[in-house]
Amino acid sequence: MNALPADIPYHRLLSPAVLLFGNDQARRAMLADRIAGSGARVVASAPVADALPRIERQVAAAGVVLDIMADEGAALDQLLARIEAMGVAAGRLFALLVVPPELIDIVTARISGTTVRILIAPRDEELDAAFAELAELPSPWVEEGGAAGKRRLAELSEEVGRIARMLASMSADEAERVIPEPRALASGDSALVRAFIRLRRMRGQHFIPELFADPAWDILLDLTAARLEGRMVAVSSLCIAAAVPATTALRWITQMTEQAILVRKPDPTDGRRVFIGLSDGAVAGMDAYLAAAKGVVVPVG
Repeated sequence: MNALPADIPYHRLLSPAVLLFGNDQARRAMLADRIAGSGARVVASAPVADALPRIERQVAAAGVVLDIMADEGAALDQLLARIEAMGVAAGRLFALLVVPPELIDIVTARISGTTVRILIAPRDEELDAAFAELAELPSPWVEEGGAAGKRRLAELSEEVGRIARMLASMSADEAERVIPEPRALASGDSALVRAFIRLRRMRGQHFIPELFADPAWDILLDLTAARLEGRMVAVSSLCIAAAVPATTALRWITQMTEQAILVRKPDPTDGRRVFIGLSDGAVAGMDAYLAAAKGVVVPVG
């Protein structure tokens, strides 16, 4: 039997293997230290240009960490597409992408599922939690949008589905009494939605904003306003509208898309960007909400 190298403890050889790629050597060293702190081990550390061939050769890796600091054009698109495909095949969290805010739209155009986690300018505790999850170790820090968030989204998705099923079972005349046709909505409805958004933001001027964090509702309001105004919304803009850290917003957008509350729409003029919109069920739900809200906010008679 071959002896183990003297400088590598036996338990470290059994820890999950992680591939780390980034163009800044100092940042790679920092990330490697944090990965080791999560209980995993870095088996390769190299520039982003070496990522694709190295990933293709590696077997039995727990996952991949990519520190992407600049847009490298078609090479980055190819790498992201391959990472997405491998994540889908793995069926679990497979890769972590550390990304600056200015690359949100480019990265999310290629990454859409939950098997690849996008971290936007993450804090240290966000990195540690993500590395622990990648290494399949328990994490001491839970970000909003975890198990409780998934339950809330499942409930919201079920409500969207219930409204859609109800409308589908009605005659055209019955449906019109429940919810107006989107094209027939008054232009004032956009002003009403914007007023709701402004009122939500005003609370943060008088209280701690984190008390009122509700990214799912903020996302629905922003997309409803955009639909009424005839605008398309990019992922980066929606992250801002969610009024939570960008990493959290992306997680909510991904989960709401998987729950069929949101839909991804390719940008017809830019293949490296996608827009986010409301699903038909979500449109029905928000239109019904607006119809009811107008009777409360602007009573008739």
